[in-house]
Amino acid sequence: MNQDPDTSPAERAKVRVLFVAWFLRPDRKWLGEFLPPERFECSYVSLEERVDSTQKRTPGKKWRQLVQLALKARLHLARHPQDLIVTAFPQGGFTQGLVNLLSFERTPHVVWYFNCGHEYHGARKWLSRIAYRFVDRFIVYTKHERTAYARTFAVPESRFQFTYLTGVPLESEKFRGARERFGLAPRYIAALGSSGRDYTTLFKAVEGLPIQLVVVAHPHGLPGGPVPANVKVITSIPQQDYLSIIAEAELVAIPVNNQETASGQMTLIQAMSLGVPVVATRCIGTEDYVRHGENGWFVPMGDVEEWRRTLRSVLEDPESRSRTAAQALRFAQEHFTDRAGAQVLIDLAEELCPVPAQEALA
Repeated sequence: MNQDPDTSPAERAKVRVLFVAWFLRPDRKWLGEFLPPERFECSYVSLEERVDSTQKRTPGKKWRQLVQLALKARLHLARHPQDLIVTAFPQGGFTQGLVNLLSFERTPHVVWYFNCGHEYHGARKWLSRIAYRFVDRFIVYTKHERTAYARTFAVPESRFQFTYLTGVPLESEKFRGARERFGLAPRYIAALGSSGRDYTTLFKAVEGLPIQLVVVAHPHGLPGGPVPANVKVITSIPQQDYLSIIAEAELVAIPVNNQETASGQMTLIQAMSLGVPVVATRCIGTEDYVRHGENGWFVPMGDVEEWRRTLRSVLEDPESRSRTAAQALRFAQEHFTDRAGAQVLIDLAEELCPVPAQEALA
Protein backbone atom coordinates (compact mmCIF):
# COMPACT_ATOMS: atom_id res chain seq x y z
CA MET A 1 0.00 0.00 0.00
CA ASN A 2 1.29 3.49 -0.84
CA GLN A 3 1.95 5.60 2.24
CA ASP A 4 1.43 9.35 2.55
CA PRO A 5 3.69 10.73 5.32
CA ASP A 6 1.21 13.51 6.05
CA THR A 7 -1.56 11.14 7.18
CA SER A 8 -2.02 9.69 10.65
CA PRO A 9 -1.82 5.89 11.30
CA ALA A 10 -5.61 5.74 11.72
CA GLU A 11 -6.13 7.45 8.37
CA ARG A 12 -3.59 5.18 6.68
CA ALA A 13 -5.65 2.18 7.80
CA LYS A 14 -8.28 3.23 5.30
CA VAL A 15 -8.02 2.12 1.69
CA ARG A 16 -7.67 5.22 -0.49
CA VAL A 17 -9.54 4.86 -3.77
CA LEU A 18 -9.28 7.28 -6.69
CA PHE A 19 -12.25 7.16 -9.09
CA VAL A 20 -11.42 8.50 -12.56
CA ALA A 21 -14.36 8.90 -14.94
CA TRP A 22 -15.76 11.62 -17.17
CA PHE A 23 -19.32 11.17 -15.80
CA LEU A 24 -18.51 11.83 -12.12
CA ARG A 25 -20.29 14.80 -10.56
CA PRO A 26 -21.00 16.02 -7.01
CA ASP A 27 -24.33 14.18 -7.15
CA ARG A 28 -22.93 11.14 -9.01
CA LYS A 29 -20.15 9.55 -6.99
CA TRP A 30 -20.69 6.18 -8.59
CA LEU A 31 -19.43 3.21 -6.52
CA GLY A 32 -17.79 5.53 -4.01
CA GLU A 33 -21.20 6.47 -2.67
CA PHE A 34 -21.63 2.94 -1.30
CA LEU A 35 -18.17 2.28 0.14
CA PRO A 36 -18.17 2.33 3.97
CA PRO A 37 -16.41 5.57 5.06
CA GLU A 38 -14.83 3.88 8.05
CA ARG A 39 -12.88 1.61 5.69
CA PHE A 40 -12.44 3.71 2.54
CA GLU A 41 -11.32 7.22 1.68
CA CYS A 42 -12.53 8.18 -1.80
CA SER A 43 -11.25 10.83 -4.20
CA TYR A 44 -12.70 11.75 -7.59
CA VAL A 45 -11.24 13.05 -10.85
CA SER A 46 -13.60 14.09 -13.64
CA LEU A 47 -13.90 16.66 -16.42
CA GLU A 48 -15.92 19.85 -16.58
CA GLU A 49 -16.39 19.47 -20.33
CA ARG A 50 -19.10 17.06 -21.46
CA VAL A 51 -17.88 13.88 -23.17
CA ASP A 52 -19.93 12.59 -26.12
CA SER A 53 -20.38 8.81 -25.79
CA THR A 54 -23.05 8.34 -28.45
CA GLN A 55 -20.83 7.65 -31.47
CA LYS A 56 -19.97 4.18 -32.68
CA ARG A 57 -16.26 4.99 -32.95
CA THR A 58 -14.32 7.10 -30.47
CA PRO A 59 -13.67 10.48 -32.19
CA GLY A 60 -10.46 12.47 -31.85
CA LYS A 61 -12.07 15.00 -29.51
CA LYS A 62 -13.07 12.28 -27.07
CA TRP A 63 -9.57 10.79 -27.11
CA ARG A 64 -8.17 14.24 -26.31
CA GLN A 65 -10.60 14.54 -23.40
CA LEU A 66 -9.71 11.09 -22.08
CA VAL A 67 -5.98 11.83 -22.25
CA GLN A 68 -6.64 15.08 -20.38
CA LEU A 69 -8.58 13.10 -17.76
CA ALA A 70 -5.76 10.54 -17.38
CA LEU A 71 -3.13 13.27 -16.98
CA LYS A 72 -5.30 15.04 -14.41
CA ALA A 73 -5.55 11.77 -12.48
CA ARG A 74 -1.79 11.23 -12.68
CA LEU A 75 -1.19 14.71 -11.24
CA HIS A 76 -3.60 13.92 -8.43
CA LEU A 77 -1.69 10.69 -7.70
CA ALA A 78 1.59 12.58 -7.56
CA ARG A 79 0.16 14.95 -4.95
CA HIS A 80 -2.03 12.47 -3.08
CA PRO A 81 -0.83 8.85 -3.20
CA GLN A 82 -3.65 6.31 -3.46
CA ASP A 83 -4.04 2.60 -2.88
CA LEU A 84 -6.32 1.86 -5.82
CA ILE A 85 -7.35 3.54 -9.10
CA VAL A 86 -10.76 2.77 -10.63
CA THR A 87 -11.41 3.92 -14.20
CA ALA A 88 -14.42 3.39 -16.46
CA PHE A 89 -14.82 1.85 -19.93
CA PRO A 90 -12.06 0.44 -22.19
CA GLN A 91 -11.06 3.89 -23.51
CA GLY A 92 -10.66 5.29 -20.00
CA GLY A 93 -8.66 2.25 -18.95
CA PHE A 94 -6.51 2.55 -22.07
CA THR A 95 -5.53 6.20 -21.60
CA GLN A 96 -4.97 5.83 -17.85
CA GLY A 97 -3.00 2.64 -18.35
CA LEU A 98 -0.80 4.28 -20.97
CA VAL A 99 -0.17 7.39 -18.84
CA ASN A 100 0.61 5.22 -15.81
CA LEU A 101 2.98 3.06 -17.83
CA LEU A 102 4.88 6.00 -19.29
CA SER A 103 5.14 7.76 -15.92
CA PHE A 104 6.10 4.61 -13.97
CA GLU A 105 2.94 4.77 -11.84
CA ARG A 106 2.20 1.34 -10.37
CA THR A 107 -0.79 1.93 -8.11
CA PRO A 108 -3.19 -1.03 -8.54
CA HIS A 109 -5.61 -0.24 -11.36
CA VAL A 110 -9.13 -1.61 -11.96
CA VAL A 111 -11.05 -0.93 -15.19
CA TRP A 112 -14.81 -1.00 -14.69
CA TYR A 113 -17.40 -1.35 -17.50
CA PHE A 114 -14.89 -3.21 -19.69
CA ASN A 115 -16.80 -4.09 -22.85
CA CYS A 116 -15.15 -3.55 -26.23
CA GLY A 117 -18.14 -4.25 -28.46
CA HIS A 118 -15.98 -5.93 -31.10
CA GLU A 119 -12.61 -7.62 -31.58
CA TYR A 120 -9.55 -5.38 -31.84
CA HIS A 121 -7.07 -5.84 -34.69
CA GLY A 122 -3.81 -4.40 -35.99
CA ALA A 123 -2.32 -1.30 -34.38
CA ARG A 124 -5.25 -0.84 -32.03
CA LYS A 125 -4.76 -4.31 -30.56
CA TRP A 126 -0.99 -3.80 -30.28
CA LEU A 127 -1.35 -0.45 -28.49
CA SER A 128 -4.03 -1.87 -26.19
CA ARG A 129 -1.74 -4.72 -25.19
CA ILE A 130 0.84 -2.13 -24.13
CA ALA A 131 -1.63 0.09 -22.26
CA TYR A 132 -3.35 -2.80 -20.45
CA ARG A 133 -0.13 -4.54 -19.48
CA PHE A 134 -0.20 -3.40 -15.84
CA VAL A 135 -3.95 -3.20 -15.31
CA ASP A 136 -4.72 -5.44 -12.33
CA ARG A 137 -8.41 -6.20 -12.95
CA PHE A 138 -10.86 -5.79 -15.81
CA ILE A 139 -14.53 -5.96 -14.78
CA VAL A 140 -16.43 -7.70 -17.57
CA TYR A 141 -20.15 -8.43 -17.83
CA THR A 142 -20.23 -11.84 -19.49
CA LYS A 143 -18.27 -14.96 -18.66
CA HIS A 144 -17.30 -15.48 -22.29
CA GLU A 145 -15.44 -12.17 -22.40
CA ARG A 146 -12.83 -13.34 -19.91
CA THR A 147 -11.34 -15.79 -22.37
CA ALA A 148 -11.85 -13.60 -25.46
CA TYR A 149 -10.19 -10.51 -23.98
CA ALA A 150 -7.36 -12.48 -22.39
CA ARG A 151 -6.48 -13.78 -25.84
CA THR A 152 -6.90 -10.42 -27.58
CA PHE A 153 -4.89 -8.35 -25.12
CA ALA A 154 -2.33 -11.00 -24.09
CA VAL A 155 -3.27 -10.60 -20.42
CA PRO A 156 -3.78 -13.51 -17.98
CA GLU A 157 -7.41 -14.58 -17.86
CA SER A 158 -7.28 -14.34 -14.04
CA ARG A 159 -7.27 -10.54 -14.38
CA PHE A 160 -10.72 -10.53 -15.98
CA GLN A 161 -13.53 -10.74 -13.44
CA PHE A 162 -17.16 -11.34 -14.29
CA THR A 163 -19.88 -9.46 -12.46
CA TYR A 164 -23.29 -8.19 -13.46
CA LEU A 165 -23.48 -4.80 -15.11
CA THR A 166 -24.60 -2.25 -12.52
CA GLY A 167 -25.96 1.27 -12.45
CA VAL A 168 -28.16 3.65 -10.48
CA PRO A 169 -31.48 2.16 -9.26
CA LEU A 170 -34.43 2.96 -11.55
CA GLU A 171 -37.94 3.70 -10.30
CA SER A 172 -40.56 3.17 -12.99
CA GLU A 173 -42.94 5.81 -11.63
CA LYS A 174 -40.33 8.49 -12.40
CA PHE A 175 -40.36 7.66 -16.11
CA ARG A 176 -43.70 8.48 -17.64
CA GLY A 177 -45.20 10.43 -20.55
CA ALA A 178 -43.42 8.81 -23.49
CA ARG A 179 -46.65 8.04 -25.35
CA GLU A 180 -47.73 11.67 -25.31
CA ARG A 181 -44.31 13.16 -26.05
CA PHE A 182 -43.60 10.93 -29.04
CA GLY A 183 -47.11 10.09 -30.27
CA LEU A 184 -46.78 6.38 -29.54
CA ALA A 185 -49.52 3.78 -29.73
CA PRO A 186 -51.35 2.74 -26.53
CA ARG A 187 -49.51 -0.60 -26.68
CA TYR A 188 -46.05 -1.02 -28.16
CA ILE A 189 -42.90 -3.10 -28.14
CA ALA A 190 -39.68 -1.15 -27.49
CA ALA A 191 -36.30 -2.00 -29.03
CA LEU A 192 -33.42 0.22 -28.01
CA GLY A 193 -29.68 0.50 -28.53
CA SER A 194 -27.31 0.35 -31.48
CA SER A 195 -24.29 -1.80 -30.65
CA GLY A 196 -24.43 -5.19 -32.37
CA ARG A 197 -28.17 -4.96 -32.98
CA ASP A 198 -30.07 -7.03 -35.55
CA TYR A 199 -32.98 -4.78 -36.47
CA THR A 200 -33.18 -6.41 -39.89
CA THR A 201 -34.47 -9.62 -38.29
CA LEU A 202 -36.74 -7.78 -35.87
CA PHE A 203 -38.33 -5.65 -38.60
CA LYS A 204 -39.21 -8.79 -40.56
CA ALA A 205 -40.58 -10.47 -37.43
CA VAL A 206 -42.95 -7.63 -36.45
CA GLU A 207 -44.17 -6.82 -39.95
CA GLY A 208 -47.93 -7.30 -39.94
CA LEU A 209 -48.24 -7.81 -36.17
CA PRO A 210 -51.12 -5.83 -34.61
CA ILE A 211 -48.82 -3.78 -32.37
CA GLN A 212 -46.37 -0.92 -32.83
CA LEU A 213 -42.60 -1.41 -32.58
CA VAL A 214 -40.72 1.64 -31.31
CA VAL A 215 -37.00 1.61 -32.11
CA VAL A 216 -34.61 4.02 -30.40
CA ALA A 217 -31.18 3.84 -32.01
CA HIS A 218 -28.45 5.89 -33.62
CA PRO A 219 -28.64 5.94 -37.43
CA HIS A 220 -25.50 3.78 -37.72
CA GLY A 221 -27.32 0.98 -35.90
CA LEU A 222 -30.29 0.84 -38.28
CA PRO A 223 -30.56 -1.28 -41.43
CA GLY A 224 -31.00 0.27 -44.84
CA GLY A 225 -34.18 -0.14 -46.83
CA PRO A 226 -37.86 0.42 -46.06
CA VAL A 227 -39.25 0.42 -42.51
CA PRO A 228 -42.47 -1.58 -41.86
CA ALA A 229 -45.62 0.49 -41.40
CA ASN A 230 -45.98 -0.48 -37.73
CA VAL A 231 -42.40 0.57 -36.85
CA LYS A 232 -41.56 4.01 -35.47
CA VAL A 233 -37.86 5.00 -35.36
CA ILE A 234 -36.59 7.61 -32.88
CA THR A 235 -33.01 8.88 -32.66
CA SER A 236 -31.02 11.21 -30.39
CA ILE A 237 -33.25 11.62 -27.34
CA PRO A 238 -32.38 12.44 -23.70
CA GLN A 239 -31.85 9.59 -21.24
CA GLN A 240 -35.05 10.48 -19.37
CA ASP A 241 -37.10 9.97 -22.54
CA TYR A 242 -35.16 6.82 -23.41
CA LEU A 243 -36.05 5.26 -20.06
CA SER A 244 -39.64 6.47 -20.28
CA ILE A 245 -40.06 4.60 -23.57
CA ILE A 246 -38.83 1.44 -21.85
CA ALA A 247 -41.02 1.95 -18.77
CA GLU A 248 -44.27 2.28 -20.75
CA ALA A 249 -43.62 -0.60 -23.17
CA GLU A 250 -45.49 -3.91 -23.13
CA LEU A 251 -42.13 -5.60 -23.51
CA VAL A 252 -38.59 -4.85 -24.67
CA ALA A 253 -37.01 -6.70 -27.60
CA ILE A 254 -33.22 -7.00 -27.78
CA PRO A 255 -32.22 -8.48 -31.15
CA VAL A 256 -28.46 -9.02 -31.41
CA ASN A 257 -26.13 -10.08 -34.19
CA ASN A 258 -22.73 -10.17 -32.49
CA GLN A 259 -20.81 -13.42 -32.06
CA GLU A 260 -17.49 -11.82 -31.07
CA THR A 261 -18.17 -9.85 -27.87
CA ALA A 262 -21.13 -8.76 -25.76
CA SER A 263 -24.02 -6.50 -26.77
CA GLY A 264 -27.34 -5.60 -25.22
CA GLN A 265 -26.64 -5.80 -21.48
CA MET A 266 -27.33 -2.13 -20.74
CA THR A 267 -30.78 -2.20 -22.34
CA LEU A 268 -31.42 -5.55 -20.68
CA ILE A 269 -30.71 -4.36 -17.14
CA GLN A 270 -32.63 -1.12 -17.69
CA ALA A 271 -35.73 -3.00 -18.81
CA MET A 272 -35.51 -5.53 -15.98
CA SER A 273 -34.87 -2.74 -13.44
CA LEU A 274 -38.02 -0.97 -14.65
CA GLY A 275 -40.08 -4.16 -14.38
CA VAL A 276 -40.57 -4.60 -18.13
CA PRO A 277 -40.33 -8.16 -19.58
CA VAL A 278 -37.58 -8.85 -22.11
CA VAL A 279 -37.32 -11.01 -25.22
CA ALA A 280 -33.67 -11.22 -26.29
CA THR A 281 -31.38 -13.02 -28.70
CA ARG A 282 -29.49 -15.80 -26.93
CA CYS A 283 -25.91 -14.59 -27.27
CA ILE A 284 -22.79 -13.59 -25.36
CA GLY A 285 -24.34 -10.39 -24.00
CA THR A 286 -27.58 -11.88 -22.66
CA GLU A 287 -27.06 -15.53 -21.72
CA ASP A 288 -25.58 -14.72 -18.28
CA TYR A 289 -28.57 -12.53 -17.37
CA VAL A 290 -31.75 -14.15 -18.70
CA ARG A 291 -33.27 -17.31 -17.25
CA HIS A 292 -35.53 -18.44 -20.07
CA GLY A 293 -39.17 -18.50 -19.00
CA GLU A 294 -38.33 -17.12 -15.55
CA ASN A 295 -37.09 -13.52 -15.88
CA GLY A 296 -37.23 -13.24 -19.68
CA TRP A 297 -37.28 -15.17 -22.94
CA PHE A 298 -34.58 -16.19 -25.43
CA VAL A 299 -34.79 -16.37 -29.22
CA PRO A 300 -32.12 -17.95 -31.48
CA MET A 301 -29.95 -15.45 -33.35
CA GLY A 302 -31.36 -14.38 -36.72
CA ASP A 303 -34.49 -16.59 -36.51
CA VAL A 304 -37.31 -14.43 -37.91
CA GLU A 305 -40.07 -17.00 -37.39
CA GLU A 306 -39.08 -17.74 -33.81
CA TRP A 307 -38.96 -14.02 -33.04
CA ARG A 308 -42.46 -13.63 -34.47
CA ARG A 309 -43.81 -16.66 -32.59
CA THR A 310 -42.26 -15.61 -29.26
CA LEU A 311 -43.47 -12.02 -29.49
CA ARG A 312 -47.00 -13.19 -30.29
CA SER A 313 -46.96 -15.68 -27.43
CA VAL A 314 -45.74 -13.15 -24.87
CA LEU A 315 -48.14 -10.43 -25.98
CA GLU A 316 -51.12 -12.80 -25.82
CA ASP A 317 -50.36 -14.00 -22.28
CA PRO A 318 -50.58 -11.05 -19.86
CA GLU A 319 -50.40 -13.28 -16.79
CA SER A 320 -47.10 -14.84 -17.86
CA ARG A 321 -45.80 -11.42 -18.89
CA SER A 322 -46.64 -9.93 -15.50
CA ARG A 323 -45.13 -12.86 -13.58
CA THR A 324 -41.91 -12.76 -15.60
CA ALA A 325 -41.61 -8.98 -15.23
CA ALA A 326 -41.91 -9.27 -11.44
CA GLN A 327 -39.19 -11.91 -11.34
CA ALA A 328 -36.96 -9.76 -13.57
CA LEU A 329 -37.42 -6.78 -11.24
CA ARG A 330 -36.42 -8.83 -8.19
CA PHE A 331 -33.35 -10.14 -10.01
CA ALA A 332 -32.37 -6.59 -11.03
CA GLN A 333 -32.74 -5.22 -7.51
CA GLU A 334 -30.45 -7.93 -6.18
CA HIS A 335 -27.73 -7.74 -8.83
CA PHE A 336 -27.83 -4.64 -11.07
CA THR A 337 -27.31 -1.68 -8.71
CA ASP A 338 -24.16 0.28 -7.92
CA ARG A 339 -24.56 -0.85 -4.32
CA ALA A 340 -24.00 -4.44 -5.51
CA GLY A 341 -21.06 -3.22 -7.61
CA ALA A 342 -19.53 -1.54 -4.56
CA GLN A 343 -19.47 -4.88 -2.75
CA VAL A 344 -17.47 -6.33 -5.65
CA LEU A 345 -15.03 -3.42 -5.30
CA ILE A 346 -14.74 -3.98 -1.54
CA ASP A 347 -13.68 -7.57 -2.17
CA LEU A 348 -11.23 -6.46 -4.86
CA ALA A 349 -9.68 -3.86 -2.58
CA GLU A 350 -9.06 -6.48 0.09
CA GLU A 351 -7.24 -8.58 -2.52
CA LEU A 352 -5.28 -5.89 -4.37
CA CYS A 353 -4.35 -3.52 -1.54
CA PRO A 354 -4.79 -5.21 1.84
CA VAL A 355 -4.28 -2.97 4.88
CA PRO A 356 -1.26 -4.18 6.91
CA ALA A 357 -2.33 -5.72 10.20
CA GLN A 358 -0.48 -3.17 12.34
CA GLU A 359 -2.26 -0.32 10.54
CA ALA A 360 -5.68 -1.93 10.76
CA LEU A 361 -5.22 -2.19 14.54
CA ALA A 362 -3.94 1.36 14.94
